Amino acid sequence: MSTGPGDENAAGASGRGHLRASRADREQVIATLKAAFVQGRLAKHELDLRVGQALASRTVAELTALTADLPAGLVKAQQWPKAAQMKGRPLMSKVVTASACVILMAATLGMVAGIAVTLSSPAVFRSSALVVLPTSAARHITTQVVIAGSDPVLTGAMHQLEQPTSLQGLQKLGQATSLQALRSSVQATSLSPTIISIGARGETATLAVDTANAVANSYVDYLISAKNPGLRMQARIFQPAVGATTKPLPARLLALSGLGALYGALIGAVGALAFMPAEISVPGTRRWVRPYGGFSHWMSITGT
Repeated sequence: MSTGPGDENAAGASGRGHLRASRADREQVIATLKAAFVQGRLAKHELDLRVGQALASRTVAELTALTADLPAGLVKAQQWPKAAQMKGRPLMSKVVTASACVILMAATLGMVAGIAVTLSSPAVFRSSALVVLPTSAARHITTQVVIAGSDPVLTGAMHQLEQPTSLQGLQKLGQATSLQALRSSVQATSLSPTIISIGARGETATLAVDTANAVANSYVDYLISAKNPGLRMQARIFQPAVGATTKPLPARLLALSGLGALYGALIGAVGALAFMPAEISVPGTRRWVRPYGGFSHWMSITGT
């Protein structure tokens, strides 16, 4: 005599069918019903109906009747991916550890590169001179900032730097004697509606001071002797450049090494993601885990 798929469940509960159903009994039956729904053995309305009946059941026999037409072992079949997931955790741990090592190594190399660049690069000195304008120029202060860094002003500054007193500093400029290089080392900003700061950079303090004063003097001369009456005004040097400052070596080391470590870590992270396998097989299962998606992304592999 053949037995139906639910006879095993019925036989297991026949000895205690008259007993009062416990909360654990209801939860087990509901888990079986959910597993059957996931496998397509029950429709949604059948699941809702049977779950409601399970919650209202008083005896084990009433609960058993709800799963009598379902095969045994459904809950175990649904739980097997958790076991595979646990097997996949050591593999994922190795992948994460290897990626962290790559990122750490790249960050270390970036930091070393930043230190090397700092030690091989000369210190940069900065100095500034202040120019005061008449109150009538307050409405056009933005235009005056542009004029202070314009080619005519910088060309006049180069002529002043060619004087014997600044010849040594000019020789140290090397390629900086070109107009383009001088423009890159000079910056004009407005501190107030009538005061403009002329800042300059140089490899030495003397060079930075001489460049700032030369540009400031050229700017004042340009405004005083401007051919355009709308630009002509009586400007003067409010405070000449007398000293230069530079960032201490420890601060420069800290800044560039930190920046190098950051870039190195980013490159290492990109490299780790690029070479990380898209899927890792789980031994003893027909499952593969996707490192990018975490443990929740599992998929069946048909065949062996």
